[in-house]
Amino acid sequence: MGGFKNGLGLLVAASSAFPLAAMSSGEAADVYPRRPITLVVGFPPGGGADVIARHVAMHMSDDLGQKVIIENRPGAAGNIAAASVARASADGYTLFLAGRPAALHKVLYKSIHYDFARDFVPVGGVVGIPYVLVMGKHVAAANLREAFALARKNPEKATCASSGIGTTSHLLCEGVGERAGLSWLHVPYPGGVAALKDLVGGRIEFAVVSVPAALSLIESGGLRTMVVFSKERVPAIPSVPDAEEQGLGDLEAEGWCAIVAPAGTPAHAVSRLNRSLNKALSNAGLRKKIVQLGYVIPSRQNSPETLESFIEEDTEKWTDILRRRQLGGRQ
Repeated sequence: MGGFKNGLGLLVAASSAFPLAAMSSGEAADVYPRRPITLVVGFPPGGGADVIARHVAMHMSDDLGQKVIIENRPGAAGNIAAASVARASADGYTLFLAGRPAALHKVLYKSIHYDFARDFVPVGGVVGIPYVLVMGKHVAAANLREAFALARKNPEKATCASSGIGTTSHLLCEGVGERAGLSWLHVPYPGGVAALKDLVGGRIEFAVVSVPAALSLIESGGLRTMVVFSKERVPAIPSVPDAEEQGLGDLEAEGWCAIVAPAGTPAHAVSRLNRSLNKALSNAGLRKKIVQLGYVIPSRQNSPETLESFIEEDTEKWTDILRRRQLGGRQ
């Protein structure tokens, strides 16, 4: 399975195949939207997801003729936001900026209050999020092979930090451990910035974090970047080898952000939102900003159907890893 970049496709003139059906509420397809739309983000203002959401929302607002308003509902790794949107009216006026954790939380936790596959319908992909394995400068290893050898030799001193349970960085910590035969300790943090602070301070050895979170430290040389978990090198950090180059091609796993809506949202509303999203993502200024921030732009057909297939395959892949690592079923 390819990553988000390869799974969601060419934005040029992309459009949904959804039929223009009339809304069950009686609102005609040709007048949607007739009031502001809320895009719920499960993280605080100022974070990476929030910044991307606001840039995209601004361009979609211009196209739709109605404001797309960002509503931040942080907490529980995005679960609070996801659960609230799952219960919202399926009228096309409440959307959710989803990522991989939302699709996997039902596997990780017994008491989850929504089912991603059942409770949401896809609208379209927004960005791919490349992740990197970074190493503290205090670690006595010159390259990835030496780093893994050192971690095997001293497992009690080998820690891999992530931005939280169930996040893509956590999954990659587990995937690298399984792939390289490591028994390192996973240390979850409330976000990539907190993990990087302890990495630079010498309190942990390794971390998997998003490129946007680590970009300034990578550029300043404050840490060592070992591999980017993408199918190819990332434009923001072109000197860092990709997963295939480092023999970790099976761990190519960009994170992803996508817009989804409550299940039952009328097809013509989904279609209109998808067209607006693709128009926003074709804007040269927005594309430049996305790359500058360290994200990746979807590069093939970005339709609701393609997104649905991608999420199904992606969820199956990471569910298998979680179960092999015995990480499912938390309270």
